[in-house]
Formats: sequence, C-alpha cells, structure tokens
Amino acid sequence: MPEAVPEAVPEPVTDRRQRRSQRPPARYAAAAMKLYGTVTSPFVRRVRVVAAEIGCAVERIDTATEEGQAALRAVTPIRKVPVAVIDGRTLFDSRVIIDWLTTTRGFGALTPPKDRWREANLVNAIDAAVDSAIQVFYLKRDGVPVEGTAFAQRQLERVDAILEWLGKELAADGASFGGGLGLAEISLIAILDWMDFRKVYATERAPALAGLRAAWAERPSVAQTRPQ
Repeated sequence: MPEAVPEAVPEPVTDRRQRRSQRPPARYAAAAMKLYGTVTSPFVRRVRVVAAEIGCAVERIDTATEEGQAALRAVTPIRKVPVAVIDGRTLFDSRVIIDWLTTTRGFGALTPPKDRWREANLVNAIDAAVDSAIQVFYLKRDGVPVEGTAFAQRQLERVDAILEWLGKELAADGASFGGGLGLAEISLIAILDWMDFRKVYATERAPALAGLRAAWAERPSVAQTRPQ
C-alpha cells in the first residue's frame, strides 16, 4: 500500500450567508477521507477543492505509481479515479463523493445550489467537454495518430459547442453561474486548467469563461490544487 499523503486544508472563506448552510452531524464532522487519485485529474481535483472548502481532512493515495494502481484495483472494480473511503463507505465517482461530503458535512464555505437540476445540467455539460478532450489526449499519449482525423475534429467541435453554451449560462458578473463558488464553477475551473496543463485544447477559444477562472484563481482551495 502506498503511503497516504495528508493534505493541508486551506482556511475556508466564509460569510454570514454561507454560515447558514446546514450543520453536519457530529458523527461525521471529524472523520478524514482517504482519496485515491492523481494530482492532475480534474475529477480528483474537484473533490479536493470541495473537501478543503468544507474542512474535511484528506489522506491522498497517489495512483500515478504502480503501487498506487494496485491499491486502486484493490478498492474498485471500475479502476478509475477518484475513489474515496470515508465513514465506513467506499465511494466511486467524484459527484457521488461530493454528494456524500455535502450531505454529511454541509456546504461549508461553498454556495449551495439554488436549482440543483440546473447545476446537474451544467456539470453534465462540463463533464462531456472534458470527456471529449480526454479521449483525444489518451489516444495521443498511446501513440495513435489522431491529429487531423475526423474523430479528433468531432471532439474539438463538441468541446467548442459546450464551452460556448456554458459562456451563455454565466451570471451577469461573469464570475459564476448564479452567485458564489459551487460545484459547477469548481468543475469548470478544473477542466479548463487541466486542458491548459495537458495542452489538449486551447482554452482561449472560450473567452467568455475567462472571467470565472480569474475570479476564483487565488482562492486557496483552487490555487493549491492547480495541476503543475
């Protein structure tokens, strides 16, 4: 088993409106989370950001190594990150993990969704965009000559269409989808930073989203989890 790496929890940013979020049950509040994943995955990153914002301690199991991959296979048949072991449960998928965290511990410094169905649509679109980019990235990494193919062009056009739509869904200030930092904002920042880090998509093709990224760039939970 690879050594667990405890993560520092950035000091959450709170205001009176955010303090009104539901208090977590005492039996869950102090429990740490063991998180399997890499520091570059946008899906792992959004879990790390949420954990930091609600004050949940994280012990990260790095799955970038062979030992880490073996540990991952021991806890999930899906063999995908992230996986969380918390409160006696083993949870697959970032959205399931985040749902458990916010249900059992509250939203902390995050903004709870005003319309959870709209938020789900936004996150579905964000995930679809990064899925297209990831497909092209993995093919290139494995040496498949995908550049210039019809497949690669379709993925690029899909990302373009989704990011254009997301730009139209922003609030008037351009810094969020409805006021504050929530799952949709975190998810979008994570995929755009990952696209830049992996050089799989030129994010300047989506100028309408630049304001949102800039608005939260220095937030400790965002800045400290940015892939490098």
